[in-house]
Amino acid sequence: LKGWNIYAEGALRLTNNKTTQNKIPIYNYNVANEPMLRDSGYGTETYVYDNRYHQNYYAVNVYTDYTRSFGKHNGKVLLGLNYERYNQDNMWASGTNLTTEDKPFLSQTQSNKKNSDGYWNRATAGYFGRFNYDYDGKYLAEFNIRYDGSSRFLADKRWAWFPSVSLGWNIAREEFFGKASETVNTLKLRASWGQLGNTSSNYYSFWDWYPFYQQQAINSAASNWLINGEKQNISSLPSIVNASMTWETVETWDIGFDFGVFNNRLTGTFDWYSRTTKDMIGPAPILGSVLGTNAPKTNNCDMRTSGWELEIGWRDQINDFKYGARFNISDNRSKILNYPYDGLFENQSIYGYYNGKYLNEIWGYESIGLASSKEEMDSWLANNKPNWGSNWNEGDVMYKDVNNDGIVTPGASTLKDHGDLKRIGNATPRYRVGLNLDAAYKGFDFSVFFQGVLKRDWAFGSGDAYFWGAQGNMWQSACFEDHLDYWTKENTDAYYPKPYFGDIRKNQQTQTRYLQSAAYLRCKNIQLGYTFPKSLLTPAGISNLRVYLSCDNLFTITSLTDIFDPEAFGGYGDEGWGSGKTYPLQRTISVGVNLSF
Repeated sequence: LKGWNIYAEGALRLTNNKTTQNKIPIYNYNVANEPMLRDSGYGTETYVYDNRYHQNYYAVNVYTDYTRSFGKHNGKVLLGLNYERYNQDNMWASGTNLTTEDKPFLSQTQSNKKNSDGYWNRATAGYFGRFNYDYDGKYLAEFNIRYDGSSRFLADKRWAWFPSVSLGWNIAREEFFGKASETVNTLKLRASWGQLGNTSSNYYSFWDWYPFYQQQAINSAASNWLINGEKQNISSLPSIVNASMTWETVETWDIGFDFGVFNNRLTGTFDWYSRTTKDMIGPAPILGSVLGTNAPKTNNCDMRTSGWELEIGWRDQINDFKYGARFNISDNRSKILNYPYDGLFENQSIYGYYNGKYLNEIWGYESIGLASSKEEMDSWLANNKPNWGSNWNEGDVMYKDVNNDGIVTPGASTLKDHGDLKRIGNATPRYRVGLNLDAAYKGFDFSVFFQGVLKRDWAFGSGDAYFWGAQGNMWQSACFEDHLDYWTKENTDAYYPKPYFGDIRKNQQTQTRYLQSAAYLRCKNIQLGYTFPKSLLTPAGISNLRVYLSCDNLFTITSLTDIFDPEAFGGYGDEGWGSGKTYPLQRTISVGVNLSF
């Protein structure tokens, strides 16, 4: 039937892994050539560990669509289903006391033989439908419906409906637009609303594929007592589970427009959106110590991410000179709308979820600088004495008593009592930008691409040797050139405080003085090329020949020290991890030839 199509897609991914570990005693020899045992972790005892793991992933999509037009009316209907399944199993075994060190296999171990296995599977399935309609390219509409199910939930919580709708109006095609269409070639207004389901909450651990099942741990020969001279098998009480756990619902509103003017030389698009995650899996509510265990996580909070995106491009040609530019910028923030601790305000940790919290908040102390003398520090401590550290002296940080109680303290680190801690920044990347510039003239071409983040705060925790230098002890510290700018009597204007091995908490608290700006702008790529004229290539049977010089990561504009790569920073605090301590970013320069016959 004309306009009717049927599609079937399948995917299969197999993951196989084998891990072996053998520990065999190693000997050194003294000057008398006598062997001395080097501890392998098991003394003179040999040890073998073997692990086999594999995972199969299957995906199937089957759908059909039918397209039909009646005059200026155009419609399309789509129906389908998709299915995904993970199968995973794991087996391991270990043993000690090999019969021969030359054959480190499990079959050759004689003592402490242990083994275990595990099997997991999970699946999702969904049925979906879509209807598209447009009238003469002016009025556009799309309606979607999904019915999704997940094996992660019990039967009565397993399936849920998720609808969505989007509308568009191409104003530039209206008759009343008249002569304005000669200048404004494209002007389309868009609006959409939709819901999607989510099962992959951050509060599921990787192995927590069955959050509604109680799992009871069993350990062999693990008791702290002996019966007949042997340790006993033990089991512990399982945690409480939540049988009512179900889908998170991600609801999104979007309003935007697309435009093109001056024969589409200037084009652009703008979107504002609000994405609310309803019934999000959040930390368990506090139920009191009388419960005797931790309460299970549940669908107990709502979070909203609001943001916008803007992209503008220009492309033109003046005789043989072609050029173009494209700029984009976006921003968003995530805020906790609803969390069930309102009645227990005093228990809400400033580092956890609470109503009104913007994700990735940074809490810290206000610091005014480094004490230039013992007298200055003693005068400061009279009204601003920290409740940590001792022997405060010249070169140490002076922390401010914000609540004027004479002592600097984190309090209970709750919303009701956070002592002298306050919000000093936020680690969410704000105002992500990208800029592409390109030009071409008589075979020569040039392009450059910039990428960056215009606003982001970052605080390095105490003990981060890459930032602080001295920390812990001499073996766990670092010394880059930046770290040499530390306080001494000859260097009272130093950036870093007096270094200590041991008391890293003293000066390395999260604070305003050492709050970093992780904003940056990086030249990701710059390229110059030349394409030879076809009149020179055709006689040689060559259809295209281009030579080029390219450089990746040419330079980065940032106030951060060169020790860190701002692009490699991850989340912050409870919401993520990643401090930028990665393999140094490589600057790559390449020369290449594109040749085709």
